[in-house]
Amino acid sequence: MKRSQFFISNALGAGNASRASFLLLIAAILSLFPAVSVRADIGRKPSMEFSFEYEIEPVSIVEGKLIECDDAACETGKPLEQVGPQGFSCTESECSSLAYSYAPYHKLVITFTDRTRESNVFTNEAYTAAFDVIVSESALLVEEVPSGIIGGKCCCSGLLFTLILESLVASAYLSLFHLPRVILGWVPLSSLLSLPVVWFLFPQLALPTVWVTGLSEAFAILFETSLIYLAARGMAAFKHILALSLVMNSVSFLIGLLL
Repeated sequence: MKRSQFFISNALGAGNASRASFLLLIAAILSLFPAVSVRADIGRKPSMEFSFEYEIEPVSIVEGKLIECDDAACETGKPLEQVGPQGFSCTESECSSLAYSYAPYHKLVITFTDRTRESNVFTNEAYTAAFDVIVSESALLVEEVPSGIIGGKCCCSGLLFTLILESLVASAYLSLFHLPRVILGWVPLSSLLSLPVVWFLFPQLALPTVWVTGLSEAFAILFETSLIYLAARGMAAFKHILALSLVMNSVSFLIGLLL
């Protein structure tokens, strides 16, 4: 919090330190806004969905683990840790996971009502991956399937929520610093143009997840700053537009970490 306050205070001028503090307080409150119905959207994170098909008489799932491995034989694997929204969970008929970053290889260990079964070691190609899990008498066979539909659903729900959230944050910012309200009209457009790139193009980069996240967030901030500043045509200083974009995207990202 102190580092963010220092950055914005210097960006807007020392005389505006109290305003910056109040703005950060608003952002912190908004970051706690409940959005239970939205998943894997704002601050998009890699995920996996597992659907089960049975070669035997169907049995219910009791619990499960997603083992994360650095080696192809999965000899040194550890269960995916529960950290904030990151984790692995199951219902009686399906399982899913969400993570800040996955290991290169994975294995399922699922406890059913009749016994515990382990899967083959598998990898995921898609950022939002879907898998079919074939349940036999003694084992599980995991195979990845196309997951474009899942990604599309997440995009639609996340886009609407992001537009509303960032418009609220922008409205508060413009009022706080007495900037022209007409600037608010450019906020949804900038998000509409930047979010598809962040959600669908950057995840295709063959880079570690932390790099993908950093680059995509930097792109969103710089792109939205440039578009709003050019559209505003001198109605607000560049430092204000940069700070506005930074605050909007920071709130979206923080909420994404909580979902």
